[in-house]
This record gives sequence, C-alpha cells and structure tokens, in this order.
Amino acid sequence: MKVKKDFNSRTVKTRVAIGNAILDQLEEKEFNQIKVSDVIRIAGVSRMSFYRYYENLYDALCDYLNIIVNGYMIEGGEMDDPDVYMRLEHIEFSLNYFDRYARYFLVLNRHGLYTILIDAVNEYMMKNILPRKKLHMYEMFAYAGGLLNSFLKWEEYGKKESAHNVAKTIYRLYSHNEDREEF
Repeated sequence: MKVKKDFNSRTVKTRVAIGNAILDQLEEKEFNQIKVSDVIRIAGVSRMSFYRYYENLYDALCDYLNIIVNGYMIEGGEMDDPDVYMRLEHIEFSLNYFDRYARYFLVLNRHGLYTILIDAVNEYMMKNILPRKKLHMYEMFAYAGGLLNSFLKWEEYGKKESAHNVAKTIYRLYSHNEDREEF
C-alpha cells in the first residue's frame, strides 16, 4: 500500500477531493465498479496526481481516513495527552468530530469496507495510545472498537440521542472504576 502522509494544505486538498470523488461514486455504484478515470474527472485532478499519492482506490480511502484521524488528534489534544481519550468530554468530542465525516464512515460501512475503519482504529491505538499509556492491549481494542461501533449505530439510527448521552454510556462501560470487580 502506497499512502503519502504529507499534511500540507495543498496536498491535503487534492487528497480530500479524491476521497470525496470516491464517496460520490460509492453513492451510485459498488466499489469494484469504480474506475480511477471517473474519480479523477470528478475530483478535478490529473491521473499523474492520483498515482503520485496512491496505487489504487482502496489506498485513497485509507488515506482519507488518515487525514480525518490527523485532524482528530490535533483538535482533540491526543498528540499532547494520551490519557485524554478516556475522559467523558473527549468521548463526546469524538462522536461530534466524527459526525462531521459521517458520510465517509456510513458509506464505507454500507459497502462492506468496515475493515478500513477498524484497521485504522486499531493502528491508531497501537501507535499513539498503547506505547504511551499503561493499558491492557485488549482493553484498548475493546474501547476503540466499541466507540467506532457505537458511533456507526448512533449515525445509522438517526442520532436520536444526544452525543453527550451516548458518550456517558460509553464512558460508564470503559472508565476505570476502583470499585469495579476484577475477574
């Protein structure tokens, strides 16, 4: 997989345009029916630009998520404080942040591309949280997967509950409570 992780504004603008063009196509057809030529036409970029960043459309979707996650880390303070992710306020922030990109998450999930999402979540936790926090690896995976699944279902069900209420539920499940019975 060839994915360029350059976050300067010019390259990000091009890569986001490519990602959005793929999402536009996924609204109309199956992933295996999408052609690079259609994507570059919709995105308004050259074939050379596409292949400068990616080997294929799958890589472009993965990169789009890298861009989303990079913004998440910056806005959410995770670059500075790995303990922030388990706080109630941060869980609510996470739901609201990813809500901005709901189309991306829901379209990928609808097309059976959930592996892009969960692989990115697991990679993010392994690289950014686990090395800096004393936490059992499977506890971290349970939290990350639970947050992702809760977010997807919240979106799919039309966000009938507030982000705050959903965050409180997740927080209660995964927060460390001294009185919680150990198994």
